[in-house]
This record gives sequence, C-alpha cells and structure tokens, in this order.
Amino acid sequence: MPDPEAVTVEASDGVPIRCSYYPGGFVEKPGDKKDKPKIEKKPGKEVVPVIMLHGWEGRRRDFDVLASTLQKAGHAIIAPDLRGHGDSTTIQLADGGTKEIDRERMRSTDMAGMLLDVEAAKKFLMDKNNAGEVNIELLCVIGADVGAIVAVNWAAFDWDRRQLPAFKQGRDVKALVLVSPQESHKGFTLTKALNYPIVQKSLSIMLIVGEEDRTASRDAKSIHSRLERQRDAPTDPKDPDLVYLKPRTTLQGTQLINAPGLPLRDYIGTFIELRLARKAGDFPWTERKSPLGD
Repeated sequence: MPDPEAVTVEASDGVPIRCSYYPGGFVEKPGDKKDKPKIEKKPGKEVVPVIMLHGWEGRRRDFDVLASTLQKAGHAIIAPDLRGHGDSTTIQLADGGTKEIDRERMRSTDMAGMLLDVEAAKKFLMDKNNAGEVNIELLCVIGADVGAIVAVNWAAFDWDRRQLPAFKQGRDVKALVLVSPQESHKGFTLTKALNYPIVQKSLSIMLIVGEEDRTASRDAKSIHSRLERQRDAPTDPKDPDLVYLKPRTTLQGTQLINAPGLPLRDYIGTFIELRLARKAGDFPWTERKSPLGD
C-alpha cells in the first residue's frame, strides 16, 4: 500500500495549505493463513476520491487511521490542514514575507475562507482525475465538528457553480459524512447551506454523533430532522441515502471515529462503497480540463 504523500496546495487567496494525500486504486485483500494481505489494482477511473476536513483545533493527522482504512478499500484521500491549523498557519505576502494566522482571532468571515482550502484540495484531485487516477464525479467529503460546517457549505458551493457551454463546472460531490456536526461556530453556520435543494434532497449523507453529549447530540438531531423532512423514503431500506448513527458515548469528532471498539470506520467504508463505489456506472469518468485554463 503506498505511503501517504505530503503535498502543498495554494488557496486562491494565497494561503498555502499543507495536506496528506493517500493514493487510491490499491485494494487490500486478505491472503491465506500463511500469506500477508495481497494488493490488487483497481482502475483509476473507478477510484472514489475523498476530502477529509478536521475539526476546530484539529489537524490532518487526526484522520490517519480512517484515511488508511479507506485507502485499503481502493479510495484516494486528501486531508488538508485547514487554515489556522496544523501546518497551515502562515499567509504568503506579496513582498515575499509571511504572516501568522491567529486561530483564536478568526471569525465567521475568516472561517469561510476554509472553503477556499477545500477548493484547492479539489483542484489537486481534479488533476488526478484528468490523469485517470480518480473519478472526480464520485467525490465524497468527510467533516468533523467545524469541518462538517465547512463540508456542507462547500457542497452547496460546488453545486451552485455557473455552468459553461460544453463544460461542466462543479456538481461533483455526491456524498457527505458529518461527524459531530455543529450548527454554528463563532457565527460560521451551515443553516443557509442546509436549505440548498441538492443538500436537502439529493446528496447521500451520513451523520455520526456520540449520543451521550447533550449539546452535540442536539445539533446532530436538529440537522438530521431538517434533512429527513425533505427526503422521500428510500427505495431500498438496506441502502438509504440518509444515515444517522448514535453510538452511546460522549466522544465526538475524530476521537469518536478513532475510538477502539466502535466499528464506525467500517460503517463509513460501507456507506462509501454502497453510495459511491457501486454506483460508478451512474457517474462515468470524463476528462475535465477547463477551456479557461484554470
């Protein structure tokens, strides 16, 4: 299995975003009792790309275990350090100098800049798509607490792009996994994005929350209720497009999905397999080079 690669992408406002990239297309299969696991190759044009967004005061390394788990299923993952976090804490200035990002002073408008971080990560994946290494049409975004706010807002942004004649822009994210989703943080909210019709009715969404934390449970329940009211009953009860998991624990965010004894990483993997990997035929690979050159 290939090791994760350290990559840097640049947000459109000049902020360098440090990321870990786990190449996809390598599926781990169990060997017999004496053999090590075997690695089988998967066609790049069928590989599901995943963007993972950590929580407030978190970093991309928080997703190491989940990223490795999903990579072994053949998926490709990019996990950025969102601005003000991890190794993404400086802004490149026009004069060649740098300026530190003070996370504690970030407000809603500053946090909205995290959408540019996700966009830069997606651009990296778009290059991988055009190289035939992933299928960007199967994009999944996983977000934890504040990362979940970013994920929902970016999904609405991705689907709201202006379409060009003979060229598809955006409309690539097909599934969201929201771990301990918060309704708002420092005024940065997902309320408006939840009202976007595609988010309400069409995207496959999994919500996960530790049920014994009242505040986190209340936010997740509110978000789930708003989505559930807008959705039709699933045609296949074994393959719902809205999933709500509530393990009995106070753990939240990446601590929740990393908790030993809870099979949440397996559930996330199954959700991605059912809602994306097995539906690759519905979203065939296409080359997506912009005529504008961006």
